Amino acid sequence: MTTTEAEPRRTRAANFVDHITHVITTDPAARRALASGLGHWPSQQPPGPMHQYVAPWLPPGLHPSRQRAYYTVAALMSTANRSGTGSRTSIGTALGHASAHMSRATTKHQLNRLVRPNPDGPYGDLRGAVRLTESAGVPLDWARLLSELETWYFNGPRTCTTWQQDYFRTISRHDHQERNDDHE
Repeated sequence: MTTTEAEPRRTRAANFVDHITHVITTDPAARRALASGLGHWPSQQPPGPMHQYVAPWLPPGLHPSRQRAYYTVAALMSTANRSGTGSRTSIGTALGHASAHMSRATTKHQLNRLVRPNPDGPYGDLRGAVRLTESAGVPLDWARLLSELETWYFNGPRTCTTWQQDYFRTISRHDHQERNDDHE
């Protein structure tokens, strides 16, 4: 069987997520160090305390724009309580599910912030999206998010379209289910 480029990336992402999950559940100091990456990064450099937990997992020669994905996902994971690794749930799907538990206008606004054209990518708005999904009890597939962010500068527009399609498909399914429930 031949492997595609996405398969090794997905496996690498899943292994990284497993590592970060283990670290943040067993070491409170590691959780705090990784959480230091949630704020503003001066000169686009991740905070020093994060390196010991993230750097050993970076593929050799990885471009800095791709490295940022690893540091960002690790930081986001440090504050989250749920993980859906393996579920293949995109952040668009997760926001769609969250809309069943909170204002649809709020989730749609957050989605729009994620997908708006921004030369720095969605990084500044991911924390808000994760907070919404967390407060609604909707797990994220961290490995999928890492894979999507790692290729953001090459596939960002396509990822934005996928997130939007996932969001609206999920909302449509919820609406359809509600209509069926009302008719029973």
